[in-house]
Amino acid sequence: MTNQQIKALQSIGKGIIESCNIDSIGAPSGAIYAALIGHGASLNQFNSIMDTLVKHGFLTHDADCHTYHATDSGMAWANKVGA
Repeated sequence: MTNQQIKALQSIGKGIIESCNIDSIGAPSGAIYAALIGHGASLNQFNSIMDTLVKHGFLTHDADCHTYHATDSGMAWANKVGA
C-alpha cells in the first residue's frame, strides 16, 4: 500500500468516526454506506472499513438500530490524524 493510499484510508476513517459522533444517536449505517458508494466504494469495501473500525475499538455498532457510534478511543485517534 502506498503512502497516498494510507492517507486516503485514514481520511475516510476519520470522516466516518467524526460523523458517528455528531449526534448521540450515532450515524445510520445506510447514510454512511450511501456516502461511500457516492465516492465509488463497493458494499464489500464499506463492510471492510466498518468492520475494521469496530474491531479496533474506534466505533461500536448497534445492529438493532443499524447505527454506528464513535468511541473515546476512536475520537482520540481521529483527532490525531491529519493534525
